[in-house]
Order: sequence, then C-alpha cells, then structure tokens
Amino acid sequence: MNASLTHRGPDEDGFFTEGPVGLANRRLSILDLEGGRQPVFNEDSSVVVVYNGEIYNYPQLRTELEAKGHRFATRTDTEVLVHLYEEEGPDFVKRLRGMFAFALYDQRKQELLLARDSFGIKPLVYAELPEGFFFASELKALLSLPFFPREVDGEAVAFYAAFNYIPAPWTVWKAARRLPPGYLMRVRKGKVVELRSYVEWPREPAPSSIEEAVERLEETLKDSVRGHLISDVPVGAFLSGGLDSSLVCALAQRELSGPLRTFTIAFPEWPTYDEARYARKVAEYLGTQHEEIPVTAREAREIMWEVLEHLDEPFADSSLVNVGLISKMAGRRVKVVLSGDGGDEFFAGYNKYQGLALVERLYPWRGLFMPLKWLPFPERRGSRVGERLRQVRKLLRLLRPEAFERYLRATMATEPETVDGLLRDDFSGPLSVCSKALYRVWKESEERYPEDRINTWLRADAHWVLPYDMLHKVDTASMQYSLEVRVPLVDVRVARMAFSLPGKWKLRGLTRKWILRKVADKYLPEEILERPKGGFGIPLGEWMRGELREVFEEYFSSSGLSESVWKPEGVRKLWGEHLSRRRDRFWELWNVFVFEVWRRRWRPMF
Repeated sequence: MNASLTHRGPDEDGFFTEGPVGLANRRLSILDLEGGRQPVFNEDSSVVVVYNGEIYNYPQLRTELEAKGHRFATRTDTEVLVHLYEEEGPDFVKRLRGMFAFALYDQRKQELLLARDSFGIKPLVYAELPEGFFFASELKALLSLPFFPREVDGEAVAFYAAFNYIPAPWTVWKAARRLPPGYLMRVRKGKVVELRSYVEWPREPAPSSIEEAVERLEETLKDSVRGHLISDVPVGAFLSGGLDSSLVCALAQRELSGPLRTFTIAFPEWPTYDEARYARKVAEYLGTQHEEIPVTAREAREIMWEVLEHLDEPFADSSLVNVGLISKMAGRRVKVVLSGDGGDEFFAGYNKYQGLALVERLYPWRGLFMPLKWLPFPERRGSRVGERLRQVRKLLRLLRPEAFERYLRATMATEPETVDGLLRDDFSGPLSVCSKALYRVWKESEERYPEDRINTWLRADAHWVLPYDMLHKVDTASMQYSLEVRVPLVDVRVARMAFSLPGKWKLRGLTRKWILRKVADKYLPEEILERPKGGFGIPLGEWMRGELREVFEEYFSSSGLSESVWKPEGVRKLWGEHLSRRRDRFWELWNVFVFEVWRRRWRPMF
C-alpha cells in the first residue's frame, strides 16, 4: 500500500505496527528536513500519527502547547497534532488552519482517528472490509490489496457522467468511500464507531462599508499568504496572468526578501491557447524570478497519457492535463508552489454566475429567446461567432422555472438528456441520486442565504465544485509529480471573510470578483485587472479530429464499448457529430474516453 503512493512522498517512508494496527507514510520533506520523519509520537509514544498536508498556524499552536508543558522532539508541524490531541481530544481538529488528512492512533483507547481539512484540499479514502478497516490518500493503495473487491458503484458512474467527477462520500468502487471535507471518523476494532462533521461556520458580521470590506479582505488575504509561505525549502508559485494567481503572487512577493519564483507554460504552437504574455507582464511588474516553460504538442500528448494512466478513478475535467503539465515542469525546480485556486468559488469568478444572474432577469421573457436554441452555428474553436452562439445556447438551457434547476444545469458538465443517451439503462437510473445530493447542498446554502442568491450559488460551489473538482484535480495532478500545491485563497479565515460579504459586492451587475478586484487594484496593473477571463487549455478537441483520431476511434469502437457502461450507438452518434463539426462534443467524448482508459487499466467489474 505504501509503495503505491511513493509519488506523493519520494523522500522517505515510515511505518508503525502494533498488534492489529499498521500505519505507513510517504514523506515529501518540507519542514524539519532532518528530524521530521513520520510516524510522529507524543512524549510516551502512546499517541502516534501519520499525516499529509501543512498546518499553517502550527507555530502559534506549538508555543501554546509548550507553555502547557508539552515537550517537542521535532520542528515539524506534524508533532502539533499529537500534543493538541492530548489536550483537547478529537475536537482539536477545529483548531487547525491548513490542509490535511491524517490518521492518529491512541494506543490507550485502542482507537483510530481520521480527519480531513474543511475544504477537502487533501484526500482520504477508506474501506470497511471483512479483512479489516483500510484507508489511504489514494484509491490505488486500496487497490493494491489482493482481496479488494473491484465492483463498480452505479451511482458513482452516474455522478461521473453528469459532472465529470465523483463527490464524497462516493468513490467509483462500491467497497470504498471518500471521507467528506471537514469530517472526522473514529474507528475501533476495525469498525467505524463515529462519523461526523466538525466544521462550524459562524456568520460573521458584514463590514459596514465597502471601504471597510476592502481593508479587512486585504488584511485577511495577506495573513493567509504569509502563513502559506512557511517552509524549509524554497516556495514558488503558478502564475497564469489571471486575477487570482497574480494577486497571490503579488502578496507573496511583498512577504519575501528576494524574488519569488513563478512558473507559467507557453504553447508556441497554439497561439489561441497561449496566455503566457499575461503572466510575463505580471512577473515583470512584480519583479518575480519568472520562468516561462514552452511545451510542444508532442510533450503535451505524452503528459496527457501519463496523467490518464495515473488515475485510479475516472475524472474528466480536461484541465487535469494542464495542471499535470505545469506540475511536472515546476516539480523539477521546486517542491512547493502557491496557486490561485478558490477565488472563483468565493468571489464569483465563473461565467456561470453571470449566466445565472442573466437568466433570473430574462426568465419572464423566455418565449422571445427560445427559438435561438435551434439556430445552427459554427463549431470551430477560435470562431468568435461560434463562441458567442455557444454561450447563448448554454444560457438558454438555464431558462428553467425553479432556481435549483437552473443551478443544477449550470453545474452539470453534461445535460441529463445526453447522459440518458450515453449511459446504459442500468447505470443512468441512479441519475436522480445526483440531483438529490446536489439539492441537499443547495438547500443548506439557500437556508443560510435566503435573501442572497449569489452567495447561495457560491456556497454551494464551495461545498461541491471546489472540493470534488478543482481541489481534487490539483492534488491528483501535482502529487503525481511530487509537488505540493498550496492554495492561500482556500483558507478558513478567507472563507469566513468572503461569506460575510453580500453577494452583490462580488458579482456587481455582471462584473465578476468585483470586491477582489478592489483589493487587487492596489497590487496589479490595470491591464491585468481588465483582461477577460481566460482558459488554461490545450486543443484536445481538435486532436480528436486530427492527430489522435485513430486512438479515439479505437476507444469508441462498438466492440470495446459493449463491455463498458456506455451505449455504443449513443457514443458513435456524438462522435459523428464532433467529426463533422455539426456539434462540438468534446466534453461528452472526453468523459467517455477517460473512463475507458481507466477501465482498461484497472479492470473493474460491472
């Protein structure tokens, strides 16, 4: 099990075995390089922990614990966990500010405690089997067990087909579950005796003015970035030239005595996708030590296969390939980077928020717009007319009477009607489970913000899209290449501050991240603040029609699909539409392709 996760920690391994209990760890050494080996114990070795992540407030916690008489044997943040547990029991997790998944064993109680950070930045999966209770950071460790049953969960397949990812507590395997973000679990004698959320989100008072809000938000962001720079090895940063990554780099550069190392990828062969010029301008403005890494089509396709072959569960957000690209390149130079993830969900950065806001205004006149749904339009990437008409078509799909139905359609990657045409009947049946699961998240958000639709959307995304898509993607792609990515915008204090602000200060009219732009205005040039939101992509859809057409043809053959979860005739229909350019079917076809690559690798049972 431990060897299967060497990529997550190539520096060394560590083990603890006592009777029926075995704990193991792979270490990526970042703090206390010489003395921070895991497992880590308390003074009398009655409490032991293995852990993945970073606790950013550990210096303050350590000072507090030392004042109470605890003796520390290392300088690592890991040791705070065992001593804080001694003081406060399982609820000590509420005191932690950071990203983490850990397993702590109390030998006196013979009890195992598992916990995951509030946002699910770090992963944790587990399985209750007749042979015992097993857990790990990734499913591939569970798959290394010779007795692990490889039966696929039909509900998880429906989630995947609809959203491109699988949310907690599901995994693609019936026998395995994912610990939800912000949850802790207690295990005794191989059985789960408690599973509960430990997260408390008290409503903070809203600032009395926009000026106060900007000042408080700025100080909160500066504090978070400062904490995320704690390291005994150099820390770099991803820099795309977008608002979020640029602001994180600007705040980080202010904290450092020397230039921050920043990284971006350039695509000289694909000018449409190359946004390196924006990152270059920000780096010059901030004075960072910037590295622009050119990537050829051949290198990109090689990493595409590396990333897909690494997956132990289907995951079809295609930007996983891009994150893999930059992680592999940056990972050759540093061990730790900062990223701007989280800004979209907390401060209304996605196009879909504009779409949802527009639909609420347009719905009374929906009859005037519906005929546009049937207009033919060009499907070639780069065609401005085609891009605009596609946006109109997506907008028209949201014209639903119920607010949740609009949000559901805006969040799903594939339309329910298309899913029904693609999935075998015995797998598409659980599609209703998907909408019910998301509805629970939506309802909680709506009850918390009954008069604020924008914050309802944002809170729902922060509890769904952020952990199960965005953060999962970043952890999967970066840790494959032994790179730790830290996300200062996904921080407990930042979240509390962000959700104390009214939604209208985030999406102001149709201007996204309005309040965040007010902060960034102090640190970034105007041309970066005014640039349109870009993508981080490579031309996978065009490769389907060109360089990789034969590969996709083989994966979409009726003989191969007949053994899978898909209706061959449904896939072939979309494939024909994509090749002829009648419709751009990249997203649906990529979903099928990723699943089939995974299926051939792991040989699941249906």
